Amino acid sequence: MSNLTKDKSKKIILDAALSLFVKNGYSQTSMDDIVNLSGLSKGAIYHHYSSKKVLFLSLIDYWETFYFKDILNKNISDCNPDDLLREISQNVVIAFKSKKNIFLAELEFWSLSNYDNDVRERIKLLYVKLLKLFKGIVRKGINDKLYKNLNVDVAALSIMTSLQGVIWFSIFEESTISAEQYLNDVIEFIIFGFKK
Repeated sequence: MSNLTKDKSKKIILDAALSLFVKNGYSQTSMDDIVNLSGLSKGAIYHHYSSKKVLFLSLIDYWETFYFKDILNKNISDCNPDDLLREISQNVVIAFKSKKNIFLAELEFWSLSNYDNDVRERIKLLYVKLLKLFKGIVRKGINDKLYKNLNVDVAALSIMTSLQGVIWFSIFEESTISAEQYLNDVIEFIIFGFKK
């Protein structure tokens, strides 16, 4: 199987699994369900993923690299921290508009992490990467004398949890504000609060 075909089949499997885990939850989704939705054979799925749990853990990596690769790989040394926070917020807006069920998948990741140490550790790695990025942005703002002398850990966590607020819009469709308005406004609130 060529790399292109291998990567394509893995993407089909991961997209099907993501959709089913969001719709039915991890415990109510079987490998047969993933076979049926993906249109691939059971052998093709087991060739790539030896179990439902291995597939679920792979989804966390897929979720990170496919949807947030540009966010996590930012080089902040030459960037304006305010502009970078706005860009990250816009990346979340774009991800939400294109495939909002990825944010529902995050809820399933959280839920299973309460019961499974492997899932908890994999989720923790993702959040450590995000927090490292946000801490770097805040430190840059402080060093550039744009931001007050903030508690960097608290500031980074406030950025992350504010951006995760978009999950609310994935669950509840009707609101007086849009996810985009929320994200644009909340990042401006944060930037304003950080300023000297």
